[in-house]
Parts: sequence; C-alpha cells; structure tokens
Amino acid sequence: MRWCLLLLALASARGQDTCQSSPEPQYLLFGTKTAYNYVNRNLPNLNPQNIPGCQAKAIWLLNRHGATNPEADELPQLQHLTAFRDNVVKNYNNGYDKEPRMCLGDQSLLARWGWIPRQNLTFAGDLTTNGYMGTQELAQSWVSRYPSLLTDNKHDYLFKFAKDKRSLESFHAFTAGLFRSRPEDLELPQVNDETLVMPDKFCPTWSRDIGDSNETLRQRDIFESKHEWEDMVANISSRLGFTYNIDRSIIKDIYQMCRYNKAWDITQISPWCSAFSREDLRRFEYSEDLETFYKYGYGSETSPKLACPLIKDMMDFFHKHVDANVPQQPVSQILFGEAPALLLLTGALGGRRDDAPLTGDNFHTVPTQNRKWSSSVASPFNGNLAAVLYKCNPNGNFGYKDRHQILFLQNEQTMDLPFCKVGLCEWPDVKVRLGEIADKCNLDFCNGAASISGVVGLSLGLVAFFVRYLF
Repeated sequence: MRWCLLLLALASARGQDTCQSSPEPQYLLFGTKTAYNYVNRNLPNLNPQNIPGCQAKAIWLLNRHGATNPEADELPQLQHLTAFRDNVVKNYNNGYDKEPRMCLGDQSLLARWGWIPRQNLTFAGDLTTNGYMGTQELAQSWVSRYPSLLTDNKHDYLFKFAKDKRSLESFHAFTAGLFRSRPEDLELPQVNDETLVMPDKFCPTWSRDIGDSNETLRQRDIFESKHEWEDMVANISSRLGFTYNIDRSIIKDIYQMCRYNKAWDITQISPWCSAFSREDLRRFEYSEDLETFYKYGYGSETSPKLACPLIKDMMDFFHKHVDANVPQQPVSQILFGEAPALLLLTGALGGRRDDAPLTGDNFHTVPTQNRKWSSSVASPFNGNLAAVLYKCNPNGNFGYKDRHQILFLQNEQTMDLPFCKVGLCEWPDVKVRLGEIADKCNLDFCNGAASISGVVGLSLGLVAFFVRYLF
C-alpha cells in the first residue's frame, strides 16, 4: 500500500511540474523578457527611502522600457505557432499517451489560444498596454520613495532618451505617472541622446568583435550542445505530443511566446509555458545569461568601456550638486534606455560579479545555481538602476565619514557593490572608483581597427580573461 501511495505522489509531482494550470507556483524568470513584478515582489511597502541622519538631494535614474510587442523580425515565426498549435491539439485528440505530457488543463488552454491581431508590423516593438501602465506605476513608485526629489515642479527634472518611438512612449508613460498629465503639455526639459542611452548601437568595433561575433556565443553554444539539452528537446517534443524531436528553432519560438505572454499579463497563464518544466525554464534562462555575460558583462574587456558615458553623465550630475554651495536644478536626471545599457552599466559599476566566470560546463554547480549575474534581475522589462545623493551629518551616530553619500539601487532594491556598505557609498570612494572611469572615458576605439581582428583576437582575449578572473 505504501508503495502505491508513493507512486501516486511521484506521478502527481511530475504532473504538477508541467501543469501551468495547477495552483503550484511556476518558474517566472525569463531573462530580458521577465516581468518587473517577478523580480521585486518582496519589496517592502513603498515608504520614503530614509537613511538616518541624511537627506536625499539628487537622483540619477536609468530606466528600461516596459513590456513590448514582438519585434518585426520575430513576427513571422511567432505567427506560425497558430498552425503548430493545431498540430499539438491534433496529437492529443488522436489519443497521444506518451510521457511526459501536458495535463488536461494545459491542453484546454492551448486549444483556446489565438494570435492577437494587434501583434503586427504596424505595432512591432511598441509598448503594450501593460508595458505603458507598468511604466506609469514605476514612476509612481519612485515618487513614493523620494517625494522631495520627484516633485510636481518640472524644473526639477532633466530627461534623456533616444528619438525612437519606444523611447518616446516610455518617456510619455513615465512622465504621465509623475505628473498625471501629458508631457507635451508641460514642456519638460529633455535631451535626445541615442549615443548615451544606447551605447552598443553606436560602436562599430564593438558590434564587429563582440556584439555580432559568433565567438561571443561560444559558451552558450557549448551549453546547448550538451546531451542534457538534447534530452530537454526530446521531453519538450513529447510533452507537445510528438514522437520525434521537433526543430530547436520552433522550441525557441515557443519559449519566446511563453515569456512574452507572461510579461503582457502577469495574472494570466501562458499556455505555451506548459511545454516546459521548471528545469527547462532554468536552462533557457542560463543560456541567455551566458550570452549576456560575454556580450555585455564581465566576459568581455571591451563591453564595460561602453558604459563610461553613462558613468560620466552620472558623475557630472552629482559633482554639480556636491561642489556647489547653493541648491542646484535639476535634482532628478532620468534616462530611458534598453536592456544592454542596464547590463553594461551593471558590469561597469562592479555589480553582480561572481567569483568565477559563467561557462557552458558549470550549470549544475552550486555557485552557478546561485549566481549573481542574472539578466532576469539586472534587465527585466521596466528594469532600472538608480544612484541617489544624500547629504548627511558626519558626526551622527551612524559613523558617516563624509558629508555626502551615494545609495545605489537596482530595481528599487539596494545594490551590492564592492566599494560600498549595503549599497551606501562614501562620496570620496565613489570619486576614486567611478571618477576615474568618467575622467578617462574615451570611445575612440569604436571607429578604429582592432589590433587583432576576428575570431583569433577574441579567442585570445577570452583566454586572457579566464586567467585574470580565476587568478
């Protein structure tokens, strides 16, 4: 009898692992297409961010846009999922009974799924309704935290963003959350600066040697060539009712649809997520982390240099407030960028650095499972990175050495940086660490020829990186 109960329990646990319609919690971290709510659910109540003995004097804030429609180059493949869905439904209607398989609830959800007509070339890449509202809510959250800085006075602000439609939508949504009014009616101080907020798109040398290089994807490709990845493909194919392995590109399209659905409406279940177990989703997340680590993070010597204009912009802003004897405006400098900007800046600041580099061979190790570098957390939809200047009483009970302190926050949570204490940094330490980066900021290499070009140069660079990282 005990053995029967054990078998039933195991079968139940297995079914729940692949049943999105069950009440069990699902895995909700989807790399750069993670909903903001999934990475900051444990935030305390939105009370003002108080630091004993200190007053907030200025805030510098870099924001990523909210959830978007698929990009133009994604639409054809994702639209084909309608026909693919019909094949999955047919498989189950014909009595498919192999394991693993989807539960009845997920089968029903997938059968009712349909393509949204608005997801077309006209609106490709635009903010969704949820993305627009989420950006408004984010602005209101920052107001709750720093009411003395995010005021109704438009002269307290300077906004910087690109000229593209998505950046303008983000600007409009954020300022609507700040002022409850249309930004064009307010004549808000603003600057268009694509090179600042999209540094990866204006550096041909980086694009050639890092961004568009197959060598950058080597560790990701090693990971996806593992036998366990092939086993995952087989399990996903079986779960969808096929007796053979479906094409990997289709599986990646399904994953893309799964995470788009979860970002568009966090209250709804995505039927496409039922194709994956929790461990499958962890693998897909790690695959993207391997890509972002070597493209925008510590896996590249060049990439952190692209963030130096952002650090210079931040430092120039704070110097104006620290060095002046009278209050300065603006007190809030707010930028709107893309996921690469957040990842590049995270790396340039020294945040989310692990003791060892991520590789295609160490997925199952404890350090990797508990890794700090996470594209889901560092650059979700509506991801943000803020630095707040405080003026403090150095003679207080809290032992501030300098009158000025900087608090770094990522997604409204304290950021762990090597030169700070629980996110709070002495201004002299910030000047030493970040001031040097700002003073030496030079992107002339972006338009120059690499000293060693192509795959050979990048391969040698990766070898040198591993030696430095480990020793």
